[in-house]
Amino acid sequence: MNNVTKIDLSKWERAQHFEFFKSFSDPYFNVTANINVKDLFVFAKSTGVSFFHSYLFLTLKVANNYQPMRLRIKNDEVLLVKPVNASVVQLCNDESFRFSYIDFDNEFNQFDIKAKLAANKAKIAPFFSNDFNNNEGQLNTLHISVLPWLNFTSFKHATHLPNELGIPKMVFGAYDAETGKMPLSIEVHHALMDGIHIAKFVNQLQTYLNEPQFHIMTS
Repeated sequence: MNNVTKIDLSKWERAQHFEFFKSFSDPYFNVTANINVKDLFVFAKSTGVSFFHSYLFLTLKVANNYQPMRLRIKNDEVLLVKPVNASVVQLCNDESFRFSYIDFDNEFNQFDIKAKLAANKAKIAPFFSNDFNNNEGQLNTLHISVLPWLNFTSFKHATHLPNELGIPKMVFGAYDAETGKMPLSIEVHHALMDGIHIAKFVNQLQTYLNEPQFHIMTS
């Protein structure tokens, strides 16, 4: 992690919420929203860039600029991390999956290269790879999965409890060409965030999705 800042709980407006929720046996809550990705889909097709990498990039771009998505927990302390990178599930030919690890880059072309290399590397490695041992559970990540075959309305993750790190988990579902919509599940730690924070994150992401030409520069 390049930058870690300890939050002063004595001055944090959510300090009492943190104390209340942190001891819950399952302190995570999940919201599933429909995001409109039609403009991004059209943009990706017209420019020849990866639709998948495009919405990954915009998701990380918003997360890196929205403080609640960068909050984590370690040893009962609240930390603010930056940059936020991605642990992304990749499907292998045998229908098993691997975790790939993608460092965020403000330049889409560089991010796209990193994402392709990470995916190829993960797919030929064993599940418990060196990358898995070195990266899984790092605080400055988002855990991102895709379920592109299903237009789901809710989602529940397998969880190893107690899990007190507060790393957000996101799942993107199937793109509906008729409506232009895609389900997005977001799971966060209630000691760090409330529903309003998820709503603000989704609204900002939707703004980026509506104007991809201004947020994804390609060469």
